[in-house]
Amino acid sequence: MFRVLDYDIEVKDELISEALKYLPEKKRNVILLSFFLDMTDTEIAKHMNLVRSTIHHHRVSSLQALKKIMEGIRNGEIK
Repeated sequence: MFRVLDYDIEVKDELISEALKYLPEKKRNVILLSFFLDMTDTEIAKHMNLVRSTIHHHRVSSLQALKKIMEGIRNGEIK
């Protein structure tokens, strides 16, 4: 369970939930709002007082980082 902007977001997949913990809070929040609450970059930017392009950058870089983190967890390189 993650708390973001007064929302409680439940992540049922253990691997994704664990990997999200390794992201910086701001990037983790962008992923959670985007993929679990279906918010657009514009909506997230408004809530987080950031510009849309920053949200886009956070989302793209966070997805790349999550992929690497999840691979590391699966391979036992990250605990």
